[in-house]
Amino acid sequence: MASAKAAIIGVGGSSIERRSDRSIVAFAIDAAMAALADAGIDRDQIDGYIGSPKASHAAALHVDGADEVSARLLAGRMGLGNLSVAIDLNSAFPTEMVATAGHLLRSGACNHLLAVRALYNLPGVRYGEVKTHHAHGEEQFTAPFGYHTGGARFATRLQAYFNASGATRRDLYELVALMRRNAGRNPNAIWRGKSEITLDDYTASPLIAEPLCMLDCDMPVSGAVAFVMTRPELAAASRQPPVYVAGSANWLTADGIFERSGRDRTDIDLCQIYDGFSFLVYEWLERLGWCPPHTAWRYVRDGACEIGGELPVNTFGGALGEGRLHGAGHVREAILQLRGQAGDRQVSGAANCLVQVGPFDYSSLLVLSNDPA
Repeated sequence: MASAKAAIIGVGGSSIERRSDRSIVAFAIDAAMAALADAGIDRDQIDGYIGSPKASHAAALHVDGADEVSARLLAGRMGLGNLSVAIDLNSAFPTEMVATAGHLLRSGACNHLLAVRALYNLPGVRYGEVKTHHAHGEEQFTAPFGYHTGGARFATRLQAYFNASGATRRDLYELVALMRRNAGRNPNAIWRGKSEITLDDYTASPLIAEPLCMLDCDMPVSGAVAFVMTRPELAAASRQPPVYVAGSANWLTADGIFERSGRDRTDIDLCQIYDGFSFLVYEWLERLGWCPPHTAWRYVRDGACEIGGELPVNTFGGALGEGRLHGAGHVREAILQLRGQAGDRQVSGAANCLVQVGPFDYSSLLVLSNDPA
């Protein structure tokens, strides 16, 4: 097996709220302080910081302190005065944040690193609305035809999947219903009080871009998740059981994630797969080899991805059930599962978890493990 690249020794989150009068900075500080407390690390011991501040939706203002929070702003508010390195990634994915943190730690740039991902549902802003009449770059060939919003972009891909596989919206309902059932076991989930949905609920849900309906889309929320990371050799003294970064990959190298992590596909006990749009789970189950092409809908429908099934997926409810934290919840859930701290959604014997965040053409993957080897 490959040796671990880094260790996660603390994880924390803020509340997750549909709308809030509190600022994005307040959510980020809540998560960061919770992660520090979980790790038993004082803020003066933090000498590295990495964030993914990007507000990744069509109507984003990209204003620090409004719908984004930078390293400069958060370090100042928290009094992180010992930072030898502080980086804001242009990426929105916390999986890339964790992978990059591993490189910083291995290089010796820092010893204890705080990583934060926060999102904010800004009052007065319609989340997916695009007001500009101008398009640049690749968007000049897509935006005039309504293809610049997530719903339209992914709906065409889903229709192609339906045509090739024979699956229908009735089958896709089973995936959405699974995410909601798992959210019912997650005390942080935005849908925890409405975890059961019927087929009638699903078919009555308004279409966003046919065949995607509203229930196929994750829910915009305000919230944050933070991690404390260190080098593997420093992790033995940590308060919590360390979770190790065994390997990472991107959308170009995704097929090599098992070789990079020193794990076989059969070593993976569960997956946390990006479900910003429901059917993306199908694509990644197939891309990573758990299902032949165009068959993942049967795999999910027949119960393989349930907690207690062959390959549990999104045990916390995913973005469809917990809320749109753009994969931060996926990473947090992997950590809790590998620590054995996931409560009544715990997967027995969980030792290796694959985390994938992002769409088909721009994605980031991790294998996390409770084994440093």
